Amino acid sequence: MNDAERLRRELRAAREELIRKQSDHTDETAPTASCLPLMPGRDEAFLRLALMSREELETHVERLERDLDDLEGGIDRPEE
Repeated sequence: MNDAERLRRELRAAREELIRKQSDHTDETAPTASCLPLMPGRDEAFLRLALMSREELETHVERLERDLDDLEGGIDRPEE
């Protein structure tokens, strides 16, 4: 698996975790399972995302999107 695919997988997992957290905050009386019946289970490779706050996840998603854009745009490493 290449770097772009890894970034895409982590970005997808981060977005899904952010949706879970947003759902938890909007309806705290109902269990998450009933709110999101089609939500896939957490990817075990990215369980650390569950420990992040909503704000941290939002920032992480932005970084991943930027990194993926840079990688696809041909920027491998920033100039030192």
